[in-house]
Amino acid sequence: MGFAAGVGKTYTMLEEAQRARAAGVDVVVGYIEPHDRPETRALLQGLEEVPPRQVARGGTTFMELDVEAVCRRRAAVVLVDELAHTNPPGSPHAKRYEDVRAIVASGCDVWTTMNIQHLESLNDQVSAITGARQRETLPDAFLREEADEVVVVDLPPEELRARIREGRVYPRHRVAAALDGFFRIEHLTALRELALRELARTIEERRGDGGTVTSPAISTRVAERLVVLAAGRSGDERIVRQGWRVGRSLQCETAVLHIVAEGAPTDGAWLAELRQICANLVLPLHIEQAAGGRHGVGEAVAGYVRIHQVTHVLAGAARDRRLPWRGSTLQEIMDRLPWVDFIVVGDPSRRVLANRREN
Repeated sequence: MGFAAGVGKTYTMLEEAQRARAAGVDVVVGYIEPHDRPETRALLQGLEEVPPRQVARGGTTFMELDVEAVCRRRAAVVLVDELAHTNPPGSPHAKRYEDVRAIVASGCDVWTTMNIQHLESLNDQVSAITGARQRETLPDAFLREEADEVVVVDLPPEELRARIREGRVYPRHRVAAALDGFFRIEHLTALRELALRELARTIEERRGDGGTVTSPAISTRVAERLVVLAAGRSGDERIVRQGWRVGRSLQCETAVLHIVAEGAPTDGAWLAELRQICANLVLPLHIEQAAGGRHGVGEAVAGYVRIHQVTHVLAGAARDRRLPWRGSTLQEIMDRLPWVDFIVVGDPSRRVLANRREN
């Protein structure tokens, strides 16, 4: 499993297949999509391939997995690329994951590839992050209940973008559009975080059922991270304390962030109090300088969240006790970070005042 095309899922699967073949395992290729990548094609050398079936559509001939032929071959291991693929009309099954299910039922093990954005449960999140709706999805239960082992193939987003620039992922004429579209650094960072968080959840779910999850990417990156926004005004101490409690309950790495707007003072009693409460709670305090312009604060918060791979943001509600509406700074931050969970807390003293008025 990877977080985007080009991270090396097919390459890694073929490397493992070559090692298995050398060890005497009966491995065959059911379907591989090398995408005209020379390094990937080179790893197909020496591997037996079950010829794909040819399907004519709109004057073009496509190659598809021949499920019946693969089942007849009865290899120990079958390689099947692009698990979320939708089969053409007239195929034995509508989706490739159903093909895989049939091959497994025939007595073969299957090694296959997918990206995190193909999980059905993440469809809305991925759409919010990238602006593109994934049409090809598969049920979460297939990964969590039917896969014996999950390997996450990880790659830093900048390395993936470098591969794209070098023409190792897409043809040269598609590079600029890819880098400016789906493969923007903020998209890749968020998708990578989704993949690692999914891995962490899968590990937790499988600890007691004998399943196996492996990955070279298991690290502190899979942790949930909470940042508390300190606005630089009276009441920040309460927000920080509440953030500490929320972080503890969620078992999050927690930090406090204050953005200094252009022209705003960087010292004062409020800052000394903020430093003291953070020290008392052993919470790291980060103070960032915003760029000029009306969107400077929102850009600074969003930049911090992306760099530190924050998963939750806690902030105080607007002074009038209502959630900030579109056009406010907090709403702007929410719009910039649609994949992040926001926790907006109110002011207890105002609730008391409201109750008195109602009584």
